[in-house]
Amino acid sequence: MKIDSIEISVFELPMYQSTIRLLDAASGSGTLGQGAGSSRNLVPVQVIHVRTDEGVDGVCTVGDWRYTEMNPQQLAHLRQLAIGENPLNRERLYSKLRSAARFYDPAWFGGFDNCLWDIAGKVSELPVAQLLGGAKQRVQAYYNIRGASLAELVKDGEAALQNGYEVLKDHLPYDAKVNIRLFHDLRQSFGDQVGLMHDAALTQYTYEEALKVGRALEAEDFIWLEEPLPDRQLENYVRLTDALDIPVAGAETLMHDPELSALWLRSGAVDVLRVNGRHGTTPVLKLAHFAEMHNATVETNTYGPLFGLVHAHQNCGIGNIRWFETSPPFDGASMGEEIGMMNPAVPRDGWVSYPDSPGWGADWDWKQFEKKRVATL
Repeated sequence: MKIDSIEISVFELPMYQSTIRLLDAASGSGTLGQGAGSSRNLVPVQVIHVRTDEGVDGVCTVGDWRYTEMNPQQLAHLRQLAIGENPLNRERLYSKLRSAARFYDPAWFGGFDNCLWDIAGKVSELPVAQLLGGAKQRVQAYYNIRGASLAELVKDGEAALQNGYEVLKDHLPYDAKVNIRLFHDLRQSFGDQVGLMHDAALTQYTYEEALKVGRALEAEDFIWLEEPLPDRQLENYVRLTDALDIPVAGAETLMHDPELSALWLRSGAVDVLRVNGRHGTTPVLKLAHFAEMHNATVETNTYGPLFGLVHAHQNCGIGNIRWFETSPPFDGASMGEEIGMMNPAVPRDGWVSYPDSPGWGADWDWKQFEKKRVATL
């Protein structure tokens, strides 16, 4: 079997832009991120097709829901290096493309790698989750609560609980003092039976503030503290992780580089390593095995590629992944349906499972796909 062509279909879908509004902070390190821009605009979404001479094709989105597109230079480079190769030789191709990444993002070929896993599943007539290890049939999902006030956060969280979720995560954007008070308020509002997580991505703590926040979260029995410091503060992460009992999750802005992620694991800088399937399933699996040897877990970030299907397979197939993050985007399933994806990953009673069919198991309405496509590369 040989790869004989690589093609990208381009779509334009309405979604929130990944721009950040910043507000001067009264304390701490100077600025507070206040979330993504509120306007919805058409943004490009790419779907990559890897076709073989035996008629078995691999299909995946190039990225997840933002950030990742393949530019014409990268596509030309990929074609030069991959066409004529056996798509089942994933390790050979991974090594080859990593060697060619000197002037690119180390994860520039992640969507292509995901197509190789799709082909492998179709050839073996197995879901990718089983190729990855078949650790479990379903994975528990958590919901990111939204709101500009405590009342709005609680209302949104209660609606999620009514839909079967048992775990909620906040992205409180305030300073440490305000956030610590809100942690207590959230625990009092939701009770002891609801799992809570704190993601500090929209604020910036100093080390001393992060330590206080961690202690407060321990007192309120939160599941983890995520991204409490800028990711490149390796030494402070090591100190913080060693000082706290609550698991510290991090390295989200470094997850495109497996070698940097491995450094964080070796250093003991995180208990929970963030990964994303848009960077390829091969590096996610490698990091999961490496994390296991360091008594750590990996957790996928956001809804993920192929409108949740890639993360559904990864999270169920790999043993040391515990959670499925259902957003952003909050309308990921409908985005997939708009371009013809008939079975995007959707939580049922707070849990996500994968299609029990070969490869990623994506079910496409190709007429709708072609109708919505605006360009082919």
